[in-house]
Amino acid sequence: MTPATRAWLTLTLTPGLGPTLIARLIEHAGGVEQAVGLTAAQFAEIQGISEKGAGKHKRAIDDTINGGTLAREIELIAKHDATLLSLDDAAYPALLKTIPSAPPLLWVKGKLDPCDALSLAIVGSRRCSHYGREQADHIANALARSGVTIVSGGAYGIDIAAHRGALRAAQSGTGRTIAVLGSGLAKPYPSEHVDLFKAIVDGGGQYGAVISEFPMTAGPRPENFLRRNRIVSGLCVGTLVVEAGKRSGALSTARRCVDEQGRELMALPGRVDAPQSEGCHQIIRDGWGTLVTGVSDILDLIGEQAPMLDAVSEINPSSRTTQPSSKGHVIVEVLDTPRSLDEIVNWTGLDASAVRTELTMLEIRGAVARQGGLFVKRRG
Repeated sequence: MTPATRAWLTLTLTPGLGPTLIARLIEHAGGVEQAVGLTAAQFAEIQGISEKGAGKHKRAIDDTINGGTLAREIELIAKHDATLLSLDDAAYPALLKTIPSAPPLLWVKGKLDPCDALSLAIVGSRRCSHYGREQADHIANALARSGVTIVSGGAYGIDIAAHRGALRAAQSGTGRTIAVLGSGLAKPYPSEHVDLFKAIVDGGGQYGAVISEFPMTAGPRPENFLRRNRIVSGLCVGTLVVEAGKRSGALSTARRCVDEQGRELMALPGRVDAPQSEGCHQIIRDGWGTLVTGVSDILDLIGEQAPMLDAVSEINPSSRTTQPSSKGHVIVEVLDTPRSLDEIVNWTGLDASAVRTELTMLEIRGAVARQGGLFVKRRG
């Protein structure tokens, strides 16, 4: 754990210090490590903090360090084979770093990989229909097999169906999934999904990760889930809502995705009389997001986010280093000269739909570019 991460942890664990006050302390001190070392007199120099409040905050920080709170949290992180990432860490997800109110700390089990920059959030109703569960599983599985990391909240219904679909792909050799919890990693919620969370992180994180912005033993408080939603969408280039009622928490994720983060929002239509799909139909009717009916629609929309990943790769160059699939390698090899889609199909002998999918993924990864109606290999 770096000194900066340890300092972030100290401030996060200190009672009475919320995100806004922590940000003010860091700005005043000139850095997170310096903020931990502020004296009571220096606290009192910050606008809005009284002399009495300054002494209270200073004592609270000292108690966190010297009273065992910090040491116990570090022990729990090690006991549960977790790691802690701060905003200052190179491994912190580059897309998440760009959102308003990015979590200063992420508790992580498994592994966050740079290739997770190419990811889609799949969210929806906890009380979903068979249709919704089936679609979430199928779409997640197909996208994961194409190299898209699937992110969701680990909850009942659509969330867990998406995780299961992606995990099957991962266990078959291609794909990853990330579950974002509304509780600490030592108290995963819901408890019925503990086996799935364990399966995700088995094998050293090759299948994905389970993450949280809350300390290890934090319980699943209702307000935690609204906070968690910004991370689910913030990790991803886009969000797909499979089923959502009028008051579904998935709609808050959808709003954050569009209004706060400027990401792509998609909605899967359902039966016109199905209450579980009222939220999806509202998204489509009001123009928040785009109607999609299958994986090819989703891949086309994800492909339009390639400029966002170009910007992310400037922050974290390794986010564009994912290797193409075997079919992708075949396509790249025939692009020694610019070719059209039909020419690529003829030269490779691959199915046209498979070529379209692979070209989309190659374009997103930065291996292929379009020149009018032709595709060319990108050098370097």
